[in-house]
Amino acid sequence: MSNNNYNKKYFEDRDHLDFHLALSIKILAKNINCNKILDVGCGTGRLVKFLSQKGFDAQGCDAQAEAVKVARINNDSIVIRKASATSLPYKAESFDLITSISTIEHLTTRDAKKFIKEAKRVLKPNGYIFIITPNFSSPFRYLRGKNWFAYKDPTHINFFTPKSIKLLLTNCGYKQINFRHKSAYNVRFDWYLPSALRKLPMPIKNLLNYLMISSPFSTFRDSLWVSAQK
Repeated sequence: MSNNNYNKKYFEDRDHLDFHLALSIKILAKNINCNKILDVGCGTGRLVKFLSQKGFDAQGCDAQAEAVKVARINNDSIVIRKASATSLPYKAESFDLITSISTIEHLTTRDAKKFIKEAKRVLKPNGYIFIITPNFSSPFRYLRGKNWFAYKDPTHINFFTPKSIKLLLTNCGYKQINFRHKSAYNVRFDWYLPSALRKLPMPIKNLLNYLMISSPFSTFRDSLWVSAQK
């Protein structure tokens, strides 16, 4: 996909951070006793900033100059580097956790595999990778057809199902592959729900949050949250 698609407006439209996602990553990082985190495809650097403010040694990289420019404004410029996911400019065994939010779907099949291998190289022994990507087997894709959210971004060129991303991670030598993650309670998180369900009382929405993130139903949601250990 041409770099022209990743213009200033593209990143302005995406210059935000879902607070519930950020808290979930914080919980994961605490649970695995993590300190040093790299966000690959960091976009405008909002997640890097959040994690830094929570006391983690967080860094980020992105292949797009427009993203790096904004990310360096949002963060100390030292922690943001311009780099491709397929060729990470970091020493082997440098990070406890690598996050990659809505990045792998922008890569070809070959480059996605290169990225997963590169992540493994720079992860410390027993380190973790955490990926979010559109779920191609989501029931919502079938219900919404061509209006499915992931089709609206022309830079999305590669889609994964739970089975295919698990196979990719397994073939690259990862273990402990998990689609269920602990989430924060009593945090407003209803953007993925149909508009009619957003009017439900908070206790019911909290239950839906749990089912969509922390239960076996997590693989039915629109986006896959998957973690794996080196």
